[in-house]
Amino acid sequence: MIEKIIQRIDGLLKKANYETLALGNFDTKKSKFCFDLLVKKDDLVFSIKIFHNIDSLNQDTIRDIKSLSLILKSKPLLIGIRNRYQKLEDNTIYVREGLPFITLNTFENILNDKYPYILARRGGGVVFLDGALMKTLRENCSITRKELSEVLGVTKRTICSYENESMRPSDKTAERILEILNNDDLFKKINIFGWTIKDNIEGKEVLEEQELSEFESHVQDIIKDIGLSSYWYKKGSIPFKLSLYSRSDKIKLDGFYPLFSGISEEQDKINEMSFHCLKMFTDLFNKTSLFIIDNDIKIPEPFKKINIPIVKIKNLEDVDDEEEFIELIQDS
Repeated sequence: MIEKIIQRIDGLLKKANYETLALGNFDTKKSKFCFDLLVKKDDLVFSIKIFHNIDSLNQDTIRDIKSLSLILKSKPLLIGIRNRYQKLEDNTIYVREGLPFITLNTFENILNDKYPYILARRGGGVVFLDGALMKTLRENCSITRKELSEVLGVTKRTICSYENESMRPSDKTAERILEILNNDDLFKKINIFGWTIKDNIEGKEVLEEQELSEFESHVQDIIKDIGLSSYWYKKGSIPFKLSLYSRSDKIKLDGFYPLFSGISEEQDKINEMSFHCLKMFTDLFNKTSLFIIDNDIKIPEPFKKINIPIVKIKNLEDVDDEEEFIELIQDS
């Protein structure tokens, strides 16, 4: 089911002239990434991930979805099929761990500029009303707050709260207000691409030292000595191993940081799949990247022609500071 949903979404996006990137050929059994599709159109970037049950979220996946969004300055567009109790409803945003989930139908509506207006909460959804418009419509209909409150079965103070938007009505109450005031613009649409993702990854080293391999630990020590901050993706849910950041306030290079890096996972050769995943990722989002390998690995000719710096560990060991590091990457 999930594979068919991804294919459906990919087709809708391409028809709407979006660029899409899928790693895993839509096969969720093979894809271990924290996204099923990465999507770009002009300056808009978002990641799509499908969940059968939004109440069975993996904490590592949540963390990587948030960090990926911050790295790419993108938004996650998360499609859910059901929660623990029932199927998800259309035109509704369900929030889990600070992340918004919607249905496939709601996603199709968004592509047609029809945004959801219900925010699901425990005990039922609440609707985003245009309070100022509600007040204008009520006054135009010569309905007092007291009269409207009696019809709805709420207090006069509640009506006032709806109109100044300090309180939001339930979906049932909102539908009743819509029947009375008769204006489809009364429901405010929630632009899911404006959703605020709260997480702080810069300077945060997620993994404990014991979680890194011997080679990765050596890379980490060099990175610290150079004066860079790092964020590792050990679980493999993002198609690169780590992101690098500057610790210096003096060095500001537009587009250079965060710097994505792959790591050689094999002793005798470059991991081809990892390398090409990194290339597709960086090509789509125009990000700087590099691939760090062991000294004994011979770089095949086809890899030399690809515009991703391949840096041997001995070259990193010779770097004394960040300025030399930047020169090494640019020269490579």
